[in-house]
Amino acid sequence: MATAAGPQWLEDSNPKARRAASSFEHTRAVSSRAVGGESSSSASGAGGTERAPSAALDAFNRAKSGDKAVAALVSYDHVDGEPETIAAFLLANDGKLDASKVGDYLGGRDAAARETARIVIGSLSLRGVPLDSALRLMISFIKLPGEAQKIDRVMEAFAGAYYHANPDPFYHQDACYVLAFSIIMLNTDLHSTKIAAENKMTLPSFWRQAEGINGSTDLPQEMLTTIYHAIKGDEIRMLGGGEEASLSRAGWRHLGGGEGGG
Repeated sequence: MATAAGPQWLEDSNPKARRAASSFEHTRAVSSRAVGGESSSSASGAGGTERAPSAALDAFNRAKSGDKAVAALVSYDHVDGEPETIAAFLLANDGKLDASKVGDYLGGRDAAARETARIVIGSLSLRGVPLDSALRLMISFIKLPGEAQKIDRVMEAFAGAYYHANPDPFYHQDACYVLAFSIIMLNTDLHSTKIAAENKMTLPSFWRQAEGINGSTDLPQEMLTTIYHAIKGDEIRMLGGGEEASLSRAGWRHLGGGEGGG
């Protein structure tokens, strides 16, 4: 996502990645809706990648998986298989693509998928945005995949981008990673109809859950309190059906709760 100061990128990003970020026109509306701030400016074009013809979009959306969706684009000669051009396609055609296929591909384990995820998620303007609001922003246009390991990889890319934009008060990006999962589990706990009201997580419980995740320094209690009330007052709507169980398993693994959790 481009801003007046330029897109929020990792320092080793290349010009193609920057152009990919600047193509993300829909980000203006998403950013305003998700975090309640002013919309950011955005330039059209993605390093020469124009909006795709309908045949390429249909092939992407009809594919049975994210990998097959991208393979279809390569067969149409619309992308060359490099992460920069795949990311440029995803960003330039946001709103026209099956979000579940996008999330499924970005959660892939191969190097191209991981780099594409880094570019796409790294295009978000996250500086100064609270972590829970940043999660809302990402999830508003990338549907998290239904497999726990793929969720892990998407969240890893998200944590890296968020930590780069907001290093304080985090000791390491792993703290962002674990706190992001903690927020997702809090969201599930507070808003699941399967958990009785008397068993839902309290604010002190959320504080305790965050203890020890930030090295030798605890995260600010004021920040955690703000996050708790934001999630309690406004559910993050992410998934549906059986996918919620995969998300819960991924979260509890990182929070030291085994396979439990609601």
